[in-house]
Amino acid sequence: MAKTRNSKVFVESRDAAMELARSVADVADQKSRAKVQVHQAKARQVSTKPPTSQDKRATSSKARLERAKTALAAQAAHAKREKAKLRKKGRASAGPEVNGADQGDSKTKKSNDKPPKKRVTFG
Repeated sequence: MAKTRNSKVFVESRDAAMELARSVADVADQKSRAKVQVHQAKARQVSTKPPTSQDKRATSSKARLERAKTALAAQAAHAKREKAKLRKKGRASAGPEVNGADQGDSKTKKSNDKPPKKRVTFG
């Protein structure tokens, strides 16, 4: 006593179903064409529009911004070089003198200034 399954019937005839499908497809096609036309019209307006003073200002401000960025980068690089030079000078003045001074004497001179560092070994 199994029940037979009745399929749902949405449209009476096959021709009516085809007509419904065509009408749905036509409506979707019309919507997509309308969207394409709107986008094409906007693209035409943008390409045919002469450059305005606003565009020139934007370009000049971009150029000024780029010039400012390069100037800042140059200043930073210069400051970095100066800092490195100062560091190098500091090391050179603190280092041992090689002009006629004996290497053994330089060690004793250092011991007069500061106590020797303690070295620790592990293992």
